Amino acid sequence: MFDVTAAQQPLSGGYPDRLSEVFATYHASIRTFIYYRLNRPDWHLAEDLASETFLRLVRDAATVDLGNRTAGLLRTIARRVITDHYRLARNTREEPTDFGDWFEERRLPASLPAEDHAVTHLTTVAMAADTPAPLGVAA
Repeated sequence: MFDVTAAQQPLSGGYPDRLSEVFATYHASIRTFIYYRLNRPDWHLAEDLASETFLRLVRDAATVDLGNRTAGLLRTIARRVITDHYRLARNTREEPTDFGDWFEERRLPASLPAEDHAVTHLTTVAMAADTPAPLGVAA
């Protein structure tokens, strides 16, 4: 199995062990904290936002003090993640569009039945047989 962390530089000062401990200790409580603050009950979204919370913690781990107030720090980050999530959702102004008229205007005409195609083909062949050959072409 591939080690996805092999290319990453280790953090100095024992941070990887401390971050692992923080994740193991607080993951379930942060996910539950986020779950109860969402507009609708959605465990998958809560899990995604909890992952984003820990990602932000890891990203800023070198500058953040993981002292005795780790739970408060994680809740603060989680509140910011929830706010950012809803801010992004609110700013995308997607409007439903009815393409019914557009498709009707650009729709190809209905195809002729197979019998009409056969009659047209036979008529064309008969017309071509009745015309004289062009000059210079042997019949």
